[in-house]
Amino acid sequence: MPSRLPLALLLALLPAGSAVAAQSPPAPDAQANSASARGETLYLQRCAACHDHPHDRIPPRLLLGLRSPNAVVQALTHGSMRPMAAGLSADDLAALATFLTGRAPGEEPVPSANHCAKPGAPVTVGAGDWPVIGQDIGGSRFQSDPGLAAADLPRLSLKWAFAYPGGASGPVQVAGGRVFLASGNGQVHALDARSGCGYWTFDTGRTVRAVAVAALAAERGANDRAGVFFGDDQGVVTALDATSGALLWKTQVETHPLARITAPPAVAGGRVFVPVSGMEDPLTHDPGYACCTHRGSVVALDAQSGKVLWKSYTVEEEPKPLPKTDKEGVQHFGPAGGSIFTPLGIDTRRGVVYAATAEAYGPENPPGTYSVIAFDAKTGAHRWERQFMPAQKDRARICHEAGESDCRNLFSMSTQVMVHTLPDGRDILYAGSKWGWIYALDPDAGGEVLWQRKVGEGGDLGGIMYGPSADTHALYVPVADTIVLPPKRAGGLAALDLATGKVRWRLESEPALCSWQPGAPARCENVNACDCSSAKAAATTAIPGAVFAGGWDGHVRAYAAGDGRLLWDVDTALPHAAVNGIEARGGQVGGYPVVVSHGAIYITSGASAMGRPGNALLVYGIE
Repeated sequence: MPSRLPLALLLALLPAGSAVAAQSPPAPDAQANSASARGETLYLQRCAACHDHPHDRIPPRLLLGLRSPNAVVQALTHGSMRPMAAGLSADDLAALATFLTGRAPGEEPVPSANHCAKPGAPVTVGAGDWPVIGQDIGGSRFQSDPGLAAADLPRLSLKWAFAYPGGASGPVQVAGGRVFLASGNGQVHALDARSGCGYWTFDTGRTVRAVAVAALAAERGANDRAGVFFGDDQGVVTALDATSGALLWKTQVETHPLARITAPPAVAGGRVFVPVSGMEDPLTHDPGYACCTHRGSVVALDAQSGKVLWKSYTVEEEPKPLPKTDKEGVQHFGPAGGSIFTPLGIDTRRGVVYAATAEAYGPENPPGTYSVIAFDAKTGAHRWERQFMPAQKDRARICHEAGESDCRNLFSMSTQVMVHTLPDGRDILYAGSKWGWIYALDPDAGGEVLWQRKVGEGGDLGGIMYGPSADTHALYVPVADTIVLPPKRAGGLAALDLATGKVRWRLESEPALCSWQPGAPARCENVNACDCSSAKAAATTAIPGAVFAGGWDGHVRAYAAGDGRLLWDVDTALPHAAVNGIEARGGQVGGYPVVVSHGAIYITSGASAMGRPGNALLVYGIE
């Protein structure tokens, strides 16, 4: 495995996150001119070939320029790109950051600590909390006890804002009167849910996307102490005491240099289940890279000690050297792939952990990729798996119709596997793909497909991204389709019958309205025309009578669950004074669901890795 990669590809993998203090990248000042000139030379030598001609998940230079200079340097020195940045000096990295962003590292405003005046009560998880990314370990993203009604939504107002240091990284979780989150500078924070003051901060020195809060003990009892669990970009899982922030344990679960833990762990029955992803995919386009050896996996740890109980790969066959087609070329390996970049679904009734897997890194499409896999929660054994790759004879046509540049990515499974109980007591699994299909599976029949419905055009960043939500009546499916051609409009929202998949109602996305585009047309019909899109590339959230959906235009909208009428619309990209002393300004709302807990709406804005970044946590409530 090579230890050094082309910098153009390294920058393509930079995490999202920056405090956007201007509407466009500012020009370097006089003091930065020398560094910027050096950075331009480095960019032309190492970066321009990819970022001036972006494809797949490689962002264009414009998007790199919107990021924080500190975030660029952080990723290459302490974060995910550290193993591959050998040979570049600190001055080189600073020069690149200055050229790309127009600001020198260290020039960003420093947030205040804003400590809470009194220590908080011990943290336990209770009714009405939102402790994990799916609200519950089955991933319904349904808050049955929201503390407000759908009719109250028009009366919402901003209660407080927090500016993520280093930029928004992922969503918040709410438990025990506290808000837990990870920020772009590698810190994990615990804030007061009412005021936003800080109880504690833990500095990881790594990239952390999202956390989960859960009891440390397997059963409820006298000691219901809660922990905060998270993985990072170097394959390490950490547990903290939720009340004090003290380190409880750290465990290395993966050593592959391109492994990443991008989704939060799931905790059940005293075990921590960790989905392992990877970033080897973009390197399949580099002819000089010995591709590929990373496989996705699920790892089970003891919640109290961090001891590894089992590890199971999605692609069970180990990668082996492949026959060379060119005597002078690099050695390639396979099979590989099957990353898990979305949260796991936990089925306590059957003792199963469900994972949705992404693409294969080569042409062989091995078992375990493009699949839903059921892992035995006690042993890690594959109980069953079901692959959703279409027949070989149909793939080229499907990819052409979708306008997809990399056919492998199109068929990736791209949502958390939801475990949901129907009103009649039956359980159904729901999972979606970038191709635009939502599938309902029978957990008692090896994942047999009960029904399937195509709701999106599909694409590398299209189809159904991150996950639907479900109440007792319907499944609310977000449609991303971020890049479409006129007259089609990006994205949408569909409500499907839980048992049959029948469409109850469907909405086309609103014309995008992006407040970060001064001087541009007020409303834009698609992302190609004006770099503004209302694609719904975030998981939805449901409460009784309403469903929330985030858009790439920075808006979060709430719709009536019964017929899709618009109930509430807020632009999260506008600036707000934050409780930690700097400006909070959001960006695209992608990936993560809105969190609803105890009468408050928590929105993370700007955590998108492929578009307008931001640094805002916005908390809304009723006067």
